[in-house]
Amino acid sequence: MDLKRLSHLLALADERHFGRAAERVHLSQPALSRSIQALESETGQRLFDRDTGDVRPTPAGEFLIERARRLLFDARSLERDMSLYSDCQLGSLAFGVGPFPAAMLMHQVVPRLRLDHPAVTLRVEVNNWQILEARLRAEAIEFFVADIRNFTAESDLLIRSLGQVSAGFFVRPEHPLAGRKVQMGELESYGIATTRLPEVVKLETARTLGISTRQTLPIVLECDDVALLKTVAGSTDTILGVIHGAVAEDIRVGRLIELHVVDRPGFHSEIGVVSLQGRSLSPTALCVIDAVVAEMQSVHVEQSPRL
Repeated sequence: MDLKRLSHLLALADERHFGRAAERVHLSQPALSRSIQALESETGQRLFDRDTGDVRPTPAGEFLIERARRLLFDARSLERDMSLYSDCQLGSLAFGVGPFPAAMLMHQVVPRLRLDHPAVTLRVEVNNWQILEARLRAEAIEFFVADIRNFTAESDLLIRSLGQVSAGFFVRPEHPLAGRKVQMGELESYGIATTRLPEVVKLETARTLGISTRQTLPIVLECDDVALLKTVAGSTDTILGVIHGAVAEDIRVGRLIELHVVDRPGFHSEIGVVSLQGRSLSPTALCVIDAVVAEMQSVHVEQSPRL
């Protein structure tokens, strides 16, 4: 089958309107109609119902549309990979990173990549896992690194776990709770600043302590910019809830200290690489993932005594 005609099929399936679909694929409306008619003639099936104002796929059309999406996706992936290989260079890459791995890993990984591969062009998008998933499905990024506990084994995404890192609560040295043992309930009057947490974290914490999610995590500031969260914790009595790796330097120089919360659940983050099933990763992506894995292993060794 002609891939261009299949792209016309998908445009019409998405737009449900010949005029809008024709504009999307840069054709006149009669030309698009001829393309769809040719595809129907080739398959021997009526692919769209045109009896009403809304153009709707027939069952045969739905069958073909699903497979055409996969076929065109594979074709784009193959074209991209062959272009990279034929140029004999790593090329460019866009990938995503969640707030925690960005703070823990990227300050080491990205400079190393720039030193080892100066010809590579990188675009790094730091955001929460929900937006990164949408960006991945839109093929705006090739993979992302984030907490993977929101994804299931039945997902159509390819998920590779890189291991767990521990988390805790951190405050400025002058904080009223600093230097003594505290209970989880004492955190509520100060409030917690953290990133957008996976729902499983809130549920696990509530189940562990036997109280409501709201009582368990009195979040007063939710932000995916870890640097901003650290600034707030360092200048107010707000309590910072993050992984240890995100505040290692702050603890080393004394900007932040960890609270000793005696009834704290075993907070952690499970970091992983998420990509699309059925899509081969580019040489650039494999290179970056190798660098992330190496740094994660180093961090994991450093964090293991805390787990």
